[in-house]
Amino acid sequence: MKNKILILFLFLNTFLCFSQNPWLQAKGEYLLSPSLTHYYTDSKKDENSIKSDFDNNGYYKNYVYKLYFSTSLIGNKLNLIGNIPYIKSTYADDFTNNVNNELGDVELGVKMHLKKLGEFHYLIGSLTAITPLYSNNNQPFVGFGKFGTEIKINISGKSKWMGINNNYHQLELGFRKFFNEGPIQIKLYGSKAYRITKKIIVLTDLDVLISKGEDFNVSQENIQITPDFDFVKATVNFGYEFSPKFALYAGGFKDLLNRNVSVGSGWQIFSVIKL
Repeated sequence: MKNKILILFLFLNTFLCFSQNPWLQAKGEYLLSPSLTHYYTDSKKDENSIKSDFDNNGYYKNYVYKLYFSTSLIGNKLNLIGNIPYIKSTYADDFTNNVNNELGDVELGVKMHLKKLGEFHYLIGSLTAITPLYSNNNQPFVGFGKFGTEIKINISGKSKWMGINNNYHQLELGFRKFFNEGPIQIKLYGSKAYRITKKIIVLTDLDVLISKGEDFNVSQENIQITPDFDFVKATVNFGYEFSPKFALYAGGFKDLLNRNVSVGSGWQIFSVIKL
């Protein structure tokens, strides 16, 4: 859900520098990417995408602190990947002020090189296990509280006509299933990055998420556990490359289309560190 905003553009870990199979870490290499994301909403859309404000001047906001990591298991063919989130969430209205701070859904899995496609593109696959590290005893809830799994197929590469070291794009299709009657989610993600100057990079992406589960109205107090919804989100980030091993990015995102879910926007800051 919204507190699990996936910073998929972390695959910019190569800083737009091409080498053999650049999308995975080689033996002895480590990638760390800490991030901070802020999300805010005070409105929602119903099953017919009709927008309304939260009742009683209500609003929801969160701050999500994440640490993404990747390292080699087998050369640059198979990587261990992980994502550890800590979530500070607030729901408040004229009568309520609930705050909840705890770990979220931890992800641990593998990412593998499947095939080289032509001269400048790669087919990448990943398989991830999802483990909830929270109890959902305090509101607002931070997730479904269910174990899950996710499989993704990704095509990553560069356009020669834009300059091999100056651009990057990817297209990704993901399938996520939460167990114990949890929802099934399908995700489509596309991104494009371009180096404006030697040090500055602009990154845009579009995120489509379709979730199918038990159908019920959006709870403005617990928007993170609505199982049946759709949304389209756009993001723009600008990055500065201090060195080939360290870059810092910042940007914002906004919902474009929504069904049966909150309508919001936010900002994020993240760094990419190679060791």
